[in-house]
Amino acid sequence: MKIRIGIIALLLAGVASLPLAAKPMADIEAQKTTQQVSHQGTGKVVSVDRAKLRVKLAHEPIKSLGWSAMMMDFSVSDASLLDNLKAGDAVRFELRQLKPDDLVWVIVKIERR
Repeated sequence: MKIRIGIIALLLAGVASLPLAAKPMADIEAQKTTQQVSHQGTGKVVSVDRAKLRVKLAHEPIKSLGWSAMMMDFSVSDASLLDNLKAGDAVRFELRQLKPDDLVWVIVKIERR
């Protein structure tokens, strides 16, 4: 009988602590949805496609994403970002995911260096 009471007490203690253990995880999830992570890069403009709102960049490694140097097409978040950009321009840019857990990175800021 004493063993059963001890086991029940342990089980109840474990259940009682669940909301406390789950709260920090809930806070982390809430931060993920409200906080958008961005990454910075540098490179050269290869081409600009204003009709498709895209720019092709030959960019240097982006360590924060684990990307090596490569040539990529990127969409831009706003058409005005393509104003005054032309092939050969050296640029600094900022990438952001528009949706959490999306594999697509979009340029939200770009400026000539």
